[in-house]
Amino acid sequence: MSLFDEAAMTDTAPSLDFWQQCLKELSFEVSEADFLRWLSPLKPSIEGGVLVLSAINQYFINRINEEYIELIERLVQKHAPASVQGVRLAVAQVPETPIKSDKPTKKSKVGTQIEESEQIEEHYTFDAFVKGKSNAFAYNACYDLGKKAGDSLYPLVFLYGSSGLGKTHLMHAVAHRYQKAGLKFCCLTKDHFFRITKDAFRDQKVDQLVKKICKADLLIIDDIHLINAKNAPKVADVLLTIFSEFSKNKKHRIILASDRQPTQLNNFDERFKSRFSGGLNLLIEPPDIDMRVQILEKKASVLNMELPKECALFIAQNVAPDVRRLEGALNQVHANHAMSGEPVTLSLVRHAIKDHVEARARAVNADNIRDLVAQYYGVSAKDLMGKKRARNIARPRQMAMALIRELTQDSFPEIGQFFGGRDHTTVMHACKAIEELRAEDIKVEKAYQALKATLEFE
Repeated sequence: MSLFDEAAMTDTAPSLDFWQQCLKELSFEVSEADFLRWLSPLKPSIEGGVLVLSAINQYFINRINEEYIELIERLVQKHAPASVQGVRLAVAQVPETPIKSDKPTKKSKVGTQIEESEQIEEHYTFDAFVKGKSNAFAYNACYDLGKKAGDSLYPLVFLYGSSGLGKTHLMHAVAHRYQKAGLKFCCLTKDHFFRITKDAFRDQKVDQLVKKICKADLLIIDDIHLINAKNAPKVADVLLTIFSEFSKNKKHRIILASDRQPTQLNNFDERFKSRFSGGLNLLIEPPDIDMRVQILEKKASVLNMELPKECALFIAQNVAPDVRRLEGALNQVHANHAMSGEPVTLSLVRHAIKDHVEARARAVNADNIRDLVAQYYGVSAKDLMGKKRARNIARPRQMAMALIRELTQDSFPEIGQFFGGRDHTTVMHACKAIEELRAEDIKVEKAYQALKATLEFE
């Protein structure tokens, strides 16, 4: 079954089956997030011997031209029949469909995204989100924010956690609610924010940019940890001005997403950290095995694919515990199922996600554990290997030693040697210290389990 609704073609028009092969290879060439956001939504057609890929707006076209067009052209040349002589991008002509209100009124208002905003994902709704222990607080806060659009108790919500755990999904779900309530939103990522700010400085229209963004009732900034405010002070000033303007209106709301908590955002100075910390800070943790199975089953139903329980469990056990990778693995299973015509069995699933299984087997080693712990705590791997004994270095070092001891076959002397030739008794002390802290401090226990889960399924 094709992933797209293709336009009717004449008998002489070439088949679009080759585009499915291109998509399959594209899914391996780029990250899962980029594939799902930019490439899979493209609608193919053949016009005059040229493959036309239609996107929802000119912003999509510009992004694809900048990042992916050369790769697309190479794959089309590789897989397309000789009658297809090129690739062209076009904006799709799609009539707007008004959003229906739950309680229809005589004049139902539909909100909009402001001009500077990025598109939000249509399928990122609260109904499509799988709620569990690891994300319950974040889900409830965002649901409340969307339900009481403009009247929530929280002027700023700061979501943080590892990549792919649903932060973007929740933010977009809130935006959908604002849109339905007749309010405006502005959704920005780091790259988009830098691009429009750079253009504003070039055209000397910074004030106009700020005013346009501040027309929104809801401001969303995704992956804010990627903004290096210290290296780009002018961009940081614009961001701070926007925050200040938003705070003047009691109805305005801001949602930010990051891979770490506000105090660990070393790219920002104290002005930003204080503002971020003053909001509602919500940690989203990796989903447990039962929740991963639920996510897979829910997404399989969207694909109209029957996914046996043992197959969902196998994927959940062998793929990193984040929604994007689970969805990517499920898409690979769906593609194998669709192309082969075979039912979804454990054998088919094993073949479809063999790369994930092999990657997991390679992931758990001392180097990877050290690097992940360093990233989690916002320190450098070099510091963990060095002689510094400051608490902000010693604690992560102990955490890394304890994880290496549990997840690898390395002995105490081997771990000590890995960490710059330390004595094995130092490693033993570190493991015992972490064990005691886990029993006494819930934050340490949560950090340990989150790191362990990520490492076991990386």
